[in-house]
Amino acid sequence: MISSSAFVTVGESPKNLSDVAAGRAPSAEYAVLRAGHFSRVIAMADQGKPGIDVPFLSFALRAYFATWNLENIYLGEEFPGIQYLAVHAVLRRRKRIAMLVHNVASLRRSLPLATLRLGHLLDHFLCLSEQSRKELESRYRVPAERITVIGSRVDTDFFTPEASTEPALQICSAGAVNRDYRTLIEAASPLGVPLKIAADTAWAHSTGQTDHGELPPFVELRSWGNYQNLRKLYAQSAVVVVPLARPMLSGVTVALEAMAMGKPVILSHNQYVEEFIRDGENGLFVAPGDASALRAKIQYLLDRSDEAARIGARARAWVLERYTVESYVNRILSVW
Repeated sequence: MISSSAFVTVGESPKNLSDVAAGRAPSAEYAVLRAGHFSRVIAMADQGKPGIDVPFLSFALRAYFATWNLENIYLGEEFPGIQYLAVHAVLRRRKRIAMLVHNVASLRRSLPLATLRLGHLLDHFLCLSEQSRKELESRYRVPAERITVIGSRVDTDFFTPEASTEPALQICSAGAVNRDYRTLIEAASPLGVPLKIAADTAWAHSTGQTDHGELPPFVELRSWGNYQNLRKLYAQSAVVVVPLARPMLSGVTVALEAMAMGKPVILSHNQYVEEFIRDGENGLFVAPGDASALRAKIQYLLDRSDEAARIGARARAWVLERYTVESYVNRILSVW
């Protein structure tokens, strides 16, 4: 345990944690970090719905007083982390604070952390990719020694290959934020295979793209309900595609989940995600918005099931080597 320490975070609901414990959902860092690594864990989820029942600033104020005499603070997200730093700017107790910044390109992060200089109150930044590290150094003016790249994580025990499931000749995708499903649908249209998309929210609202009512008949877009059904969708699919709309760090969780299941993944390329796949070895990159190139890569994998299986096997090995929850947690704790 890190002495005199606190983990301040959004957290997860008791139901989510119960599902993780019962094997109905994948584990992530919160389930691990809350179990004995810090003197105190202060989570918004324990007090109500973050941002609605529990406004970020009021939570940050309560969290600051709850950690008044604690020196080592890990802020697990920018929100309420930024609000915690704002309180710290006023009260200035002696603390050593580290914070994970997921999306360094966002103005909602850069404005308070860089422009308003709240980032100067942090002893250490954690980020998810090498491109994020470069931007923290250049745009945020953070010295290199105050940055640790922790990558991402996936529960490789939950998302694991299912030998008993024969993949169908179908394509799947998942996620709602920053997805370019218009290009994916255009790419898949002439292929004559089903396309199934697991999206729990209205992706049209995050990308400004087509309404659900305009989807062609070969496309099924809906919520898959839970992680067990999502895992089954991956298992039943020959190819998993993660089409991204804008150059930002997104889609990595879905890509790693599918890779952990030994599936060949096609991911839209940008600088934020390029280290998560070795193109042509354990997955494929495609230029964003290029339906023809995406169609060719999907067809390549559908026509070469043996090569697709080899790419998937290498993907599973890659994830086990680099992106397990345990290694992710160790990279977080390495700050102390």
